Amino acid sequence: MTRPPVSLLALPRLALAVAVAVTAAGAPGCTSDGDGGDGGDDEGDDGGPSSEGEGEGEGEPPAEPLPVDDDAWTYTLVDGAVCGNGDPVGVATNRGASSRLVIYLEGGGACWDAFTCANDFAVYVDTGLPQSVIGQITRLNVGIFARGAAANPFAADSFAYVPYCTGDVHGGTNPDTPWGVRHVGGTNLEVMLPRILATFPDVEEVVLTGTSAGGYGSIYNAARLHALLPPTTTLSVLHDSSAPLPPFPGAEAAAAAQVAAWQPPLCAGCTTVAALFDDNLAALPDVRFGLIQSNADQTLRFFFSPDGQQLPPATWDTALDAWVAARADVPNLRVFITPGEKHVYVYDGNFAATVVDGVTLSSFMAGVVGDGDFVSAVTP
Repeated sequence: MTRPPVSLLALPRLALAVAVAVTAAGAPGCTSDGDGGDGGDDEGDDGGPSSEGEGEGEGEPPAEPLPVDDDAWTYTLVDGAVCGNGDPVGVATNRGASSRLVIYLEGGGACWDAFTCANDFAVYVDTGLPQSVIGQITRLNVGIFARGAAANPFAADSFAYVPYCTGDVHGGTNPDTPWGVRHVGGTNLEVMLPRILATFPDVEEVVLTGTSAGGYGSIYNAARLHALLPPTTTLSVLHDSSAPLPPFPGAEAAAAAQVAAWQPPLCAGCTTVAALFDDNLAALPDVRFGLIQSNADQTLRFFFSPDGQQLPPATWDTALDAWVAARADVPNLRVFITPGEKHVYVYDGNFAATVVDGVTLSSFMAGVVGDGDFVSAVTP
């Protein structure tokens, strides 16, 4: 069956497959602080902050911390958070020794109508999060999660891992669709983020990151998270393989259909995640944004296509070059553009091995989070 036109927000299962396939030894844990709710129309309405990021209102009880262990993963269901099929979903936590917290949004596709949601465009929207995947998440010790990696800028940090099973790049607030999928990734984060922050009350820095669909999710949720942080806590946003290009000619209708299906929070006048990203840059001048992206990304070239056929590498490269050039003078944005077709970098085994224009991936990421020079590196 021929796939319909898709746009920049539709990202396949590849990012999640990379995430769960490359795991190493660790002590899995799984707890529940409730049944996760029934996922009805009231999900996300039990005390979480509004989508405008106003935080907890006066008189509301403080958010309850999640269970967390030192240097080990614990997965906990979060009341009010559900997958696309209504099953409860939670957050995996892991406490490090530093004063920095990394909040990671998992990737794994996107869907926005009956066809895409029934044909594997997004992970677990119809099954909920399998126990086997939870087990793999709680054994992660690779890439940015590797405690012992010398070239990993995040080796000593605390982690909160947000799984993905809503098909809406962590941005949706629509629990009622004709195709039966609850696109409530954004609603989930409304209740998850206060509890994550309550779990790590002493952190001085927060990094919001994600791969592929999760990278786009960080765009939808950057302002929400920023509004929840104390003025003394710094925020950085690191996007992996999620360039927020505008829809290519012919893909505008699919982009509009996604927004209509998911009902994500958008800025005034914004109609796409590309516009929201630029709005974030301007509205959050104290937040450093960093994009890691290949110039011929084999996954995004397919899902940016207006006709379901993979874009030629040169077409993608030209559009990416133009996007980067137009933002070269933005003070709080830096990019790391590699040659080739690679999709997803944060699970790499050696960040020092990827070098662009004399800058290693390790040093680029360190610069984004304030531990080094905040510089761009673009392949010629």
